[in-house]
Amino acid sequence: VFSCPRSARRPCPPDRIVVLCAAMSETHAAAAATRDRHKGAAQTAEHIGRKVKVLDQVAENVTKRHQAALDNLQRLRHEMDIKQRNLEFAQKARDNLAAKLDANKQKATELRKTLLTQEKAFASVMAGVQDNLRCMNNGRGETRGLRQVNKQFNSLELAAQRGYHCGPGSTVGATKLGGSKRCFRSDEGGGVRPEGAAGLRGHLGAQREL
Repeated sequence: VFSCPRSARRPCPPDRIVVLCAAMSETHAAAAATRDRHKGAAQTAEHIGRKVKVLDQVAENVTKRHQAALDNLQRLRHEMDIKQRNLEFAQKARDNLAAKLDANKQKATELRKTLLTQEKAFASVMAGVQDNLRCMNNGRGETRGLRQVNKQFNSLELAAQRGYHCGPGSTVGATKLGGSKRCFRSDEGGGVRPEGAAGLRGHLGAQREL
């Protein structure tokens, strides 16, 4: 209840009291609204501050993760460069090895052909050597071999030691005994006749020259 000033001798009119009460109510309502607005603004500012703080943390985490991702990407690129160089080196070594293998295969093919040719030539030479060996030992046609020549040399050597030979024609029959000139008979001294011994030695020398 509002009272009039003391200076007033008469009471305030009712309509003025109503107006004053309405004004005071409006003032209290405005003050309450202002306090509510200030309180809401403070709460809003606090909420915005929390959001800004959380946003700063999120931004900082994102920045750190971005930097870590960049560092990891740079490291991976460095490793990729190293692996790429290793791959190029291995590919070059593989190409060189493949070329070397191809060259060795080609060389092996050529050597195999050469070996087959040389084997055929060596087989021909061996066949010729064996044929010549058989001809040397056994003879061929009118050519006498080593066995026949050794046999003849041995016979002539024995004949020279004995003083006579026992080959075909060396022994005459009874009817030609008196007139035979090829039989080497002993003379009175027990030796071989000079002409018979000289003829035998000459025949042996001729055979050795052959």
